[in-house]
Amino acid sequence: MTIRAKRLPGKSRSRLSWFRVHPGKPLDVSFQLMDTNRTSVNWVGHEPRFRIYSQFVDQLVVLEITDPHRCEFKLGGIWRLRLTAEETDLLPRGGMRFTLEHRDTENDFTVGLLGTVSCCDVSTTSDHNRISNLLPR
Repeated sequence: MTIRAKRLPGKSRSRLSWFRVHPGKPLDVSFQLMDTNRTSVNWVGHEPRFRIYSQFVDQLVVLEITDPHRCEFKLGGIWRLRLTAEETDLLPRGGMRFTLEHRDTENDFTVGLLGTVSCCDVSTTSDHNRISNLLPR
């Protein structure tokens, strides 16, 4: 069974199991977890473990969250993740992969979701600023 995550609130063009982090800015995202039959996945009561790996191909964990107040499962298949500004600032720039794992009290962690995350610097210029600079004053 494949588990997918759709970012909430729903965005029709958003990619599944993907999000962007801006260094030095806190992150608070929620996803709806569902299986291939579009049935909500209920991991309420399971212990979560969220990990970001430094690159797509290696096993170096650069961030791990096990705090159930910052990585939590809610009813309806909702998964909420919160990262601090300090954590996002320390992430390498570029594309990485992440895993969302879970376990009940008797078993070891099981990978429930594999996804991607990108970490990019925030640009300080925007198109409307460049256009306004060209207009006569």
